[in-house]
Amino acid sequence: MKSSTLIITLLLALCAAMYFLGKKNGTTELKATIINNQQLITQIAELSALDVSGNTSVKLSNAGDNSSWWENLKDYLAENTLQVTVPYHAKFGVDMQQGKVNITENDSAVLLNFPSVKMLSFQLELDKLETMNQTGLFSRTTIADMKRAEREMYVAAKGQLENNTSYKEKAKKHIAEIFTNYYKPLGYKVICNFTQP
Repeated sequence: MKSSTLIITLLLALCAAMYFLGKKNGTTELKATIINNQQLITQIAELSALDVSGNTSVKLSNAGDNSSWWENLKDYLAENTLQVTVPYHAKFGVDMQQGKVNITENDSAVLLNFPSVKMLSFQLELDKLETMNQTGLFSRTTIADMKRAEREMYVAAKGQLENNTSYKEKAKKHIAEIFTNYYKPLGYKVICNFTQP
């Protein structure tokens, strides 16, 4: 009687251990799949493929270029030099509000036709602005000078980034990778085409 109770207790303990071990392993696997799918869905929904960060700067100055005594005197009295540096953040991808994606599928491949890749957003991080100014005896830097510097920086940096073909190509490659990973489990080859701007 004592040995049968011991055997039943051991069997119940073994069954409980197997149950909890199986439950733990199944839950981990399900969580990993859900997290991977969520990341993929987020990437596809945004189609903003490339984040770019850097710094832009501008220098406004009325200082003379040569070192004559007149230029030195004028700079000493009236120089107004302002240099401003600001970090920026830009995002490149496909603007889905301006076009649509056409999908053509056959037995082994999927052809995706996208609108052109372009810069979707551009921001100057003005909270990290750095300035350097040098003024003469009878001169000072004004708020108007600062506004002009910010405007010039914004226009120059935005124009330079909008025309950067290297960033656009990197964004295209990243979008192709996203959809290749999406269709890989289904066994399809993915071909991505982008319209010309």
